[in-house]
Amino acid sequence: MIYRTYGQTGINVSAIGFGGMRFTDQTDVEACASLVKAAYEAGINYFDTAPGYGTSEDLFGAAFKEMKKNRAKKPFYVSTKTMQSDPALVRKDLETSLKRMGLDYIDFYHVWCILSLDAYKERKAKGVLKEFEKLKSQGLIKHICVSTHMTGPDIGKMLVDYPFDGVLMGYSVANFAYRQEGLKKAAQLKRGVVVMNPLGGGIIPQNPQRFEFVKTRKDETVVQAALRFLLNDPKITVSLVGFSAQEQIKQAIQAVDGFEPVSLQTIRRIRANLKENFNELCTGCQYCDKCPQQIPIPKMMLAYNAFLLSKRPLDLVNHIRYYWGIEPKEALNILSKCTECGQCESVCTQKLPIIDRLKQIYTEVGKFLKEQK
Repeated sequence: MIYRTYGQTGINVSAIGFGGMRFTDQTDVEACASLVKAAYEAGINYFDTAPGYGTSEDLFGAAFKEMKKNRAKKPFYVSTKTMQSDPALVRKDLETSLKRMGLDYIDFYHVWCILSLDAYKERKAKGVLKEFEKLKSQGLIKHICVSTHMTGPDIGKMLVDYPFDGVLMGYSVANFAYRQEGLKKAAQLKRGVVVMNPLGGGIIPQNPQRFEFVKTRKDETVVQAALRFLLNDPKITVSLVGFSAQEQIKQAIQAVDGFEPVSLQTIRRIRANLKENFNELCTGCQYCDKCPQQIPIPKMMLAYNAFLLSKRPLDLVNHIRYYWGIEPKEALNILSKCTECGQCESVCTQKLPIIDRLKQIYTEVGKFLKEQK
């Protein structure tokens, strides 16, 4: 296992972390706890969960009960989150998380699900960060972190505004361009960086042939290649993998153990191939982000990427809802404002049919809402 120092904390964490939101059967406590313990024994020492991941915190707690016996000799670190905007509820969330996991403190506690700078400023104004500071002074959390789905430039602005110890962001070979600026800023400020969805939320392993270009060696799988692409970037501290089976842990460990630095020339080739092989996918350059009707076109186009790859309308809806915090009804209202002026298409460097895609998104989201009635 490769270990990297998390920002300026002095803590060495595993380059692969255990993301606790993809357990196959959360009712099977013993099997889930065994999976967590297996990852720990394999050298993974960063464990990430959240109150909204079903019973994930309880499942981690079942594993930690055994793992704590060896924690002094074999350290492990726990990350969880709260999306509360009321300081009193932040404390309540933390106390609940501590109880579920049987812990006295949380190593990395996150202001969760920041989807825009306005949302960040609102929680800050309500005293959320002050409450985090109070909890830290009381020893209940060790490090103040933030979890976000914002664009790279906005992530950078947020990190400049507040000295978070680290940031959790979505990042993979499929969407690195969208948040690269945030990653660079985090590195400049010496913040820890944990990336979620390093396999594109399952898109990469589900489409191995389409991501074949990521491979730099004949003996590696597409999953291993995608993880090594991230391992090759020293600005990334931890890549979170949502494990649901022992074989997945084995494959991730093999990706690390077999890692060899990749040349800049090879990385450039992969990035160039991404544009060539996925020329129908939005790269998130954001040139279209000046819609007269205030439609968040880059967000809609990135959600459409998921739909193009999976062909599942639900993936489109879930991306809009859970990545961008836009509920289906709100999405319909936003999309209905399109006047088809064509400004977005005129500045699109890839010449994508943005207007047609917005129409298709509107249709698919509308179908989804009808099926829910």
